[in-house]
Amino acid sequence: MRIETRFTWIIAFCFCFGVSIAGYISYKLEARHAYEEVKLKADMLLETALSVRAYTVDEVAPVLKTINGNEFHASQVPSFAAQNTMHRLTQKFPDYTYRESSLNPTNLADRASDWEVGLLREFKQDGKRRELLGETGSGKDRHFYVARPIRMTSTACLQCHSTPDVAPPAMVAKYGPYNGFGWQMGDVIGLQLVEVPTAPTQAKAFNSVLVTIGSLTSVFVLTAVVFLLLLKRHVTHPLELLTRVAHAASVEQKAGDADFPSVGGQFGELHQAIVRLRSSVDRALMLFERDSKRNDKHDDGQS
Repeated sequence: MRIETRFTWIIAFCFCFGVSIAGYISYKLEARHAYEEVKLKADMLLETALSVRAYTVDEVAPVLKTINGNEFHASQVPSFAAQNTMHRLTQKFPDYTYRESSLNPTNLADRASDWEVGLLREFKQDGKRRELLGETGSGKDRHFYVARPIRMTSTACLQCHSTPDVAPPAMVAKYGPYNGFGWQMGDVIGLQLVEVPTAPTQAKAFNSVLVTIGSLTSVFVLTAVVFLLLLKRHVTHPLELLTRVAHAASVEQKAGDADFPSVGGQFGELHQAIVRLRSSVDRALMLFERDSKRNDKHDDGQS
């Protein structure tokens, strides 16, 4: 096997091994970065909704109560304000969703689905759990979700959700006396759920991995080509030349020193050694032939 072929196989093996490791590490890093990016987006949406809820409780509700007394307005309900605000936002970003659902909502549109019921049960069973997250869907419809519990922590909320007789008449007239009542302090009354698409982030991460591997491949191939060309020019070509000339010198006794090409670099020493070896062999042959002739003459004289 030629030297170039051996080096080509060695380089190819090193390339495959190195690119596999680099690709794996790059994929892990990009996957983690994609997860962190998606989680950050979900957290930002949840924090935005929480800010709207807090603003409604601290600023909007007191003003409406001062102006209209005990008259009920949906705009003073934190859940209503947060969901409507986020709905306006998700109209521009339709792949993002925000929802507040409950097992016993005042507005039946907020009733929890079967999947959301499972999340609510997990929060009810584990009072210390503050967040649930994971992925749902598949393919392009795959979404990352973050769910947080909504607990009854304010006595002011009980005015609307304890019993129908103490709730604002306008609220009872609008939503009926059968839903959204019986809540108690400390209960998990609902959850906040935000869903963020993962396909764009994963596609970006995958493209980053391809760019990394493509860049490494380009650099490696260019380096390998240059290395093999230099190997051929400065190693294998001089070796082939010296081998051919040495072979010719070993079988052609009349070959002169002019037949030896001039080889530079480290192979020049090998070239000089071959020249000296050939001169020594030629000199030894000449001495041997001279001695043979003398012996032949001596033998003829004695005979």
